[in-house]
Amino acid sequence: MLRTWSQFWHRVEEGLLVGLMSGMALVSCAQIALRNLWAYTLPWAEPLVQQLLMWSALVGALVATRQGRHLRIDLLLRLVPHLRPALEATGAGASALICALLCWVALRFVHAEALAGGAGVFGVAVWKLQLVFPLAFGGMALRFAGQATKAGRAFLRGRAA
Repeated sequence: MLRTWSQFWHRVEEGLLVGLMSGMALVSCAQIALRNLWAYTLPWAEPLVQQLLMWSALVGALVATRQGRHLRIDLLLRLVPHLRPALEATGAGASALICALLCWVALRFVHAEALAGGAGVFGVAVWKLQLVFPLAFGGMALRFAGQATKAGRAFLRGRAA
């Protein structure tokens, strides 16, 4: 059941990412065509593309974290390969803590934006559009915590053997 839910969620993330990127390309191309052919611009296109870019970047970071394709410094892993599980557990644990902190800061930011008010694209409140920050950082924190747990177990199994 957990595996089915996980696969479903992975498909949702990937579909969302494809939709965001497609929307961004479509609106950008339409804006360019309208501007060049009819000297007309869509007043909502630029803020929409900005929001789509922000969401694409953060959902992409969430997918990259799941796939292990995020940026990381692996110099120590190459120098001392026998400590790989311990180093991976430490790195993933530190990343989980940093992402959890960023999630907390993002929640405070979104709350402040909600108090300030203001409309974003198509009259949607700005704070609703910025919910991607705590959601993405929270998701990455959970994924890094899972990776840290897995690497920690591998380290302990290697120790016991």
